[in-house]
Amino acid sequence: MKAVYIQKTGDPATIIVGELPIPKVRPKSVLIKVIAVSINYVDLFIRSGIYQTELPHPYILGRDAIGQVVEIGKDVTQFKVGDQVWTNSMGYDGRQGITSEYALIPEERLFLAPKNADSLKLIAAVHSAATAAIVLQDTMMLKPKQKLLIEGAAGHVGSKLVYLANEMGGEVVTTSSLQDFSRLKQLSAAICFDYRDKSLFQKLKSAYPDGFDHVIDTSGEIPLQFNCDLLASKGAISLITAPKDSYFDSRQFYMNCWQIKGFVISHASLAQIQKAGQILNDAFKKGQLLEEDMTIKKFDEAAEMHDLMETKKENRKIILVP
Repeated sequence: MKAVYIQKTGDPATIIVGELPIPKVRPKSVLIKVIAVSINYVDLFIRSGIYQTELPHPYILGRDAIGQVVEIGKDVTQFKVGDQVWTNSMGYDGRQGITSEYALIPEERLFLAPKNADSLKLIAAVHSAATAAIVLQDTMMLKPKQKLLIEGAAGHVGSKLVYLANEMGGEVVTTSSLQDFSRLKQLSAAICFDYRDKSLFQKLKSAYPDGFDHVIDTSGEIPLQFNCDLLASKGAISLITAPKDSYFDSRQFYMNCWQIKGFVISHASLAQIQKAGQILNDAFKKGQLLEEDMTIKKFDEAAEMHDLMETKKENRKIILVP
């Protein structure tokens, strides 16, 4: 089968597109014929060796794939041949990746794709959408009517946070460019602020004098102290990327009982992945959370696409097809 793999970690030049054996089915596993995979920044971190995790040798790149079941193990009960399924937790912690014509997936890491959902839009969405779902449910533990500020709200993760936080009953406030306001208001009852506004901080403080229960910056462009100054008493900042400037006033921080919580989806438990998958599928059935901003390329272009992402020359979601 054609596969996109590496023999050692390194830059995009280490990527090989070649032939590897089709994996043999095990009792609790499912063999899928891959339709499409997505590239995430964490895939770049694993390929380069920045993110340290156990990898098979050779290592097939990627964690998110959608495909059709072609064979099931003797102990598999949830899926049958012909089902269209997706996964978003392969390619790390010793599990083989999925950028190959066929991929072997443990049954517990698969989800049945809703029949009405576009397969490419679905797999383009699962990484950011699962991140948003787990952050809201398990990191923030967002409660109805709590005030949540989402910075960079029009991005891949930000837009998913906006929709899901609204579904959970949160009071959603966003920062983005003016051109994204209408789309964000379609996703939720969001109150939108222009991130380019030089008086943004003063406007947020004036509109929300008691502060926000939760703040999350999806862009990594906001200084940590800026967001600390927007928190309510006992409020929390959730980090899914490093802030532009990590300085903060520790005295002010502890006196207000604030918290900083970090989240990396590679550390999510299987239970969290499964719970998020159910939330995503419920939304996918309604035509929600699906990714529209993407570009579709062939497996043969994997190295070039890794390079474009690494150098920030491609901001659309990149999908690879065999």
